[in-house]
Amino acid sequence: MKHWVGRPVIMYCDEPPYRILKGVLRKWDPVIERAVIGHQEISVPFRDIAWIKSLAPKERALKPVLHSVGYVMRERQQFDNAVYFKSAVTVWKGEVLIALNTTIVSHTKGSVTLEDGQNLMKGTHIFVVRSLRG
Repeated sequence: MKHWVGRPVIMYCDEPPYRILKGVLRKWDPVIERAVIGHQEISVPFRDIAWIKSLAPKERALKPVLHSVGYVMRERQQFDNAVYFKSAVTVWKGEVLIALNTTIVSHTKGSVTLEDGQNLMKGTHIFVVRSLRG
């Protein structure tokens, strides 16, 4: 499977219903039996991978996603700007509201630290930055 390293892929994980991960396959390590995917560097055990296929060019580009509050943050630069400008951010985990009108203090490839000290994973939470419209 090392031929997938460095290529945009879509990875289907776990039993149905599948968890779908999209991004560049960063690492394939047979020693620790883990694959690392995406700019968030999500580590996935081999036993959880159902199958991998190449990501079509039209699926590669991630368009900005409009949310009722603002825009969903996906890119590193969006997180950088939210930290720099102290933007109001709402955090969701599925349908559950985790934080309302908070600010991001710092972030890494896979996690975000909020002003109240919570450390949340980028892969499991949705970060929505407030925006002014009109």
